Amino acid sequence: MSDNQSGSARTDRPNLDQKRKLAKDLLRSVRRLDADQARRFTWNLPRFRGKSGHDVVRDGVNLADSQHVIARESGFESWRELTEYVRQLDEHPGGDLAAFENAVRAIIRGEVTTLKRLLVEHPQLATMRSARHHRAVLPHYIAANGVENEHQITPRNAVEVAEILFAAGGDAVIDATADFYGGGGGSTPLVALVTSAHPHDAGVQADLVHAFCAAGANPNGIEDDGLPIASAIGFRYPEAAIALADKGARVDNAVSAAALGRIDLLREFCEGGHAMASAACTFHNPLLSLPESRVPHPDQTLGQGFVFACMSGKLEAASYLLERGVDVNVGPRKGITALHEAAYQGRTDVVEYLIRHGANPVLRDDHWNSTPIGWADGGKQPQVIDYLFGLDRVDFLDAVELR
Repeated sequence: MSDNQSGSARTDRPNLDQKRKLAKDLLRSVRRLDADQARRFTWNLPRFRGKSGHDVVRDGVNLADSQHVIARESGFESWRELTEYVRQLDEHPGGDLAAFENAVRAIIRGEVTTLKRLLVEHPQLATMRSARHHRAVLPHYIAANGVENEHQITPRNAVEVAEILFAAGGDAVIDATADFYGGGGGSTPLVALVTSAHPHDAGVQADLVHAFCAAGANPNGIEDDGLPIASAIGFRYPEAAIALADKGARVDNAVSAAALGRIDLLREFCEGGHAMASAACTFHNPLLSLPESRVPHPDQTLGQGFVFACMSGKLEAASYLLERGVDVNVGPRKGITALHEAAYQGRTDVVEYLIRHGANPVLRDDHWNSTPIGWADGGKQPQVIDYLFGLDRVDFLDAVELR
């Protein structure tokens, strides 16, 4: 296959003039009271950790703060580290650092001819780690997660790119960990993939799961703890979870079974006296975790199964759990109900089903303080928005959310 983008290969190596401009633009946005841009400081500036974008706007920041954010988003711990990295690239344009940068650009652009050439000319690239603070290998870039923001891009031919990288790097990279998201099993290319919006939005996430697992990635995680499938479900990517199950990931608890529509397993877990320990309420999402539970499942476990079944569009599983007495408005994970999740996913049939069974369309979750119509707006689901507005149960704050 030819390159995904035409034209000669470009390096677009980090440029300090460009980075300085980005820092000035970011500072200008905050001073113009842009809370969305200000939220970037809450992730990257220690004194604002755990605070809101409004706190950043109110307290104020300076150019050095903005430069720190740009450096962090570029994969460096400080502006000084970023400038030193650029200096090394400028001094050694044919060195390993520059070759790695070129390979990353080829990956995110889908330039397979260039990528193959680079891997032949610089065979060390196949297993080389980034000099940026995350220490990622090249397959992490096709997962488009955990690495620097500017390189979180998924090309149309991502599966072909992944196959090239795995053929070159083999076992040394397929389950490689990195220094992001706590390291360990949560930082492998596979877990990064199934928790990433970019391959999902590009429509290739499930296909990439198949490619990763075909190359040898463990669908049950490097610690055999089921982390990949729990993460895919917890981060709202049910198609990725289904792909993992197709490649041999265990479905060993009632919540996962509900999310995947596995009625056979759901009945076994709920009715068969199954004694297996269940991590059903520990689905990996750092903002939205729940305590672990064991069968026989407490109410919150079956309730979360119901929420995830509706998120995934598995109405048979949802109906089964309603018949077992689950509350249609249950929200074990920070008040997020089945109606919130179905609205975000754009599952109009599920939304209508839930309304018919008594779901409350004006309940607000405890994390974002938003109603289901706000979630539909966040998920860019106009059909669901129109349906919910047609119920004539919309309060003033809903209208503000949709302004």
